[in-house]
Amino acid sequence: MLFNSYEFIFIFLPVTLAGFFYVSKLNKTFALLYLLVCSLIFYGSLDLYFLPLLICSVIVNYFIAVRIAASPRKILLISGIIFNFAVLFLFKSVNILPLGISFYTFTQSAYLIEVYRDANNQSSLLLEYANYVTLFPCITSGPITNYRDIKPQLANIFKPDYNNLAKGLTLFFLGLFKKVYIADYLAHFVKDMFAEPEALSFIEAWTAALSYSFQLYFDFSGYSDMALALGLMLNINLPVNFDSPYKSTSIIDFWRRWHISLGKWIRDYIYIPLGGSREGELKKIRNVILAMLFTGIWHGMGLTFILWGAVHGILLAVNHQWRRLNIKLPAVISWPLTFICVIFCWIIFRAGSLDEALKMFFAMTDLNDITLPVSLAKYLGFLESYGVTFGELGGDKKLLAVLVPVVLLCPNTNYIMNKFKANIFWLVITLAAALASFMHFSGVTDFLYFQF
Repeated sequence: MLFNSYEFIFIFLPVTLAGFFYVSKLNKTFALLYLLVCSLIFYGSLDLYFLPLLICSVIVNYFIAVRIAASPRKILLISGIIFNFAVLFLFKSVNILPLGISFYTFTQSAYLIEVYRDANNQSSLLLEYANYVTLFPCITSGPITNYRDIKPQLANIFKPDYNNLAKGLTLFFLGLFKKVYIADYLAHFVKDMFAEPEALSFIEAWTAALSYSFQLYFDFSGYSDMALALGLMLNINLPVNFDSPYKSTSIIDFWRRWHISLGKWIRDYIYIPLGGSREGELKKIRNVILAMLFTGIWHGMGLTFILWGAVHGILLAVNHQWRRLNIKLPAVISWPLTFICVIFCWIIFRAGSLDEALKMFFAMTDLNDITLPVSLAKYLGFLESYGVTFGELGGDKKLLAVLVPVVLLCPNTNYIMNKFKANIFWLVITLAAALASFMHFSGVTDFLYFQF
């Protein structure tokens, strides 16, 4: 039962919302219990086998937090964090990944740290804490939340806010459109083109690289919109997790816009505890690279994920040192340079092996193998004397030609929804996005970040 399924949209979501707000009128404790059961049902529908693991993790972390609040000893904190990450890396090492384990591991580890720092951050109720961890809008792929941000909101979720419901529905279907209409469409080309990278021409290789970059962009952006929308329907403002990262003009800027909640977690609980930038430039470089190595390992234990994290760490270190020179490049140079770096890193991220990534890199830089669409032969036939060939090329280049200016020039959904008003205009937008998405439900796939 995915967000992008009929079962979720037409059965689970209305039953959950209607039931929760109805029970809230009778008893708030029962309402929280109802919401917890619904969240567990949602998780179980996707990964029933590992539902007991999630429940066990919640209970263990809660009682460790209770002990820490009563007696803030570092050994308790360390024991809790070791428990969380030992379970995470055990499953990652055998390539069996319970759904959402990376996210609820980070969420609960941050919770233990916050309780250790201030006992007032500890939840007085197991029921409240369990809802915080398992909340269905974000249990599968985030955003990673902080209890101190969610706690005050949990007191105000029991009465329906019809503006939030309307705004949430619009944002949900805009996100669904991104996922179903764009990301899943591109997925077909990406899968075929990455299957044989050595067979790709120069143009096809770049088409494959751009297609995957936009598939991942719209898949994660779509999910992020839907997660925020579902939280909004429950009167919970989840943290924005995606802010036009392909508009970035530096790698530092990119990591402030891509998977924002993960970046903040890495900064607060890895980079700063390592010393951050407080102990000189050499240690700052070390800390940046170590933090990004950890980010790579969080995504997967394979060599390509570790290398992806290391490369981003090196790029960030270089970016920080460049800023020390106080030389600001114009956007016409800094943007394409950043975007190309991100694309090449995504190749490492997507490749099944280092050899596959190298084959793709070779195809993307092989200027001796340029093949243009056969439709251009009558206009550019003279290029054949320079080694250019004409033929049928894979991928949808027309869609990419549309997506590039849309992503780079158009406002994102966060900005657009700030202008939302519950009126006929927005109703038409919502219905159009919903209908367009439903027409493409036959090709629905899992969200890419489910695998992390």
